[in-house]
Amino acid sequence: MKFKTDNQTLKDIEIFDSNTSGQSVFSLFDFMRSLGGRDKLRFFLNNPLTNLSEINDRNTTINFWNKIDFVSDLDIDKYTLDFIEHYLLQGDYPTKPPSKVRAIEKKIHSKLYSSNEYYIIERGVDYVIYLINNIFHFSRKLENYDCPALIKKNNTFIQDIISLPEFKDIPSLNYMPQLSAYTIALYDYIFRYTHKHIVRYFLNLIYEYDVFITVSQIALQENYSYPEMLGQDMNLIELEGVFHPFIKKPVKNDIKLSSSVGNILFLTGPNMAGKSSVLKALSLSVYLAHVGFPVPASKARISLLAGLYTTINISDDTNLGHSHFYAEVRRVKFIVERLKQKNNILIVFDELFRGTNLKDALEGSVAIILALTKIRDCFIAISTHIIEIARELMNETSILFRYMDVLSCEQSFKYTYLLKEGISDSRMGLSIIENEGIISIIESINDNTIE
Repeated sequence: MKFKTDNQTLKDIEIFDSNTSGQSVFSLFDFMRSLGGRDKLRFFLNNPLTNLSEINDRNTTINFWNKIDFVSDLDIDKYTLDFIEHYLLQGDYPTKPPSKVRAIEKKIHSKLYSSNEYYIIERGVDYVIYLINNIFHFSRKLENYDCPALIKKNNTFIQDIISLPEFKDIPSLNYMPQLSAYTIALYDYIFRYTHKHIVRYFLNLIYEYDVFITVSQIALQENYSYPEMLGQDMNLIELEGVFHPFIKKPVKNDIKLSSSVGNILFLTGPNMAGKSSVLKALSLSVYLAHVGFPVPASKARISLLAGLYTTINISDDTNLGHSHFYAEVRRVKFIVERLKQKNNILIVFDELFRGTNLKDALEGSVAIILALTKIRDCFIAISTHIIEIARELMNETSILFRYMDVLSCEQSFKYTYLLKEGISDSRMGLSIIENEGIISIIESINDNTIE
């Protein structure tokens, strides 16, 4: 079963595309040494998992790489790997075992006429032998450690491959061996025809390890943690010290949602207080946890979910003639329809119905949230700066009321970016306008006109 999400959600939490910061989640981890590793990272981030065992296997595998001191022994060389890819794509591959006479003739011909085709074959065979050797000897070192299940499975498969008659001599060959013309032709036949899938396996494996090693290093450097993933029956999202990774020196907060304490987070606070960043940090942590990656939090316990949908940066659909408000309504309808398919998902609404007047936003938000309180096996996070909405919902036991604290400092405000229990009573709009001196500017224009 595929993890349910959509392009709007991926844009909202900036998995691949940046809205404002110039960064994306992809760019946070994009320090692979190979192009194949970069493609593999994109595949992982585009395909969150819904199998608890697969998530935990990937999670523990990534965490493992920081526990060994010979990671650099796995030679992930971009030029070598790119050349192997180029070599495998050559169209004129042998479809029957080579003869010694024909192999010698081809080599002599290449020397006489400087054949680029033969050079690609000769160098491609050398590089594939080196790739297999490097991974094989690295896997032998890993056998001395208590490896995660995924690495053990890979190591067993590698040993099985090396025991095949076609591959058994490879570990005894050195890098760039002076192979005979016949041996080159034979391995070319094996690598590009009879056992091309095995060469692809080794390439895929080193790309995968490239991602895992890189992500583990980033996690250590940025103080990410490895989430404890729970069965969906636990119905829990618990994040301690969660933060948004794009923010320099971020303020960390705690968030806990469950069917017992409340499955709806209702977040109030004035504009610029940090509500959107908290919702993005929550969404991103849940998403990365299902990718099997570490998350930007000090500690995380998360139930297995079926999907994630957000409404954070909705724009007008001018091509269809839709207003911002109607675009929001259609988005909310789309998301609640997903609940009919699978309840255990996380839904995030940032500033519901900001595209309409205060009365409609108040009434529409209250009606929808009250309806959502009857669904207890999903998680919902909603933010608003319309305090009156919260007051209409105060008796709902499934709602956890939190606000972003703001401190008044004489005629200015200090944003703490801290979550606190309760409902915000800050009304800062007019004060911000006055602090910016907008009224004074207008009045000065009027005075100049009179003069």
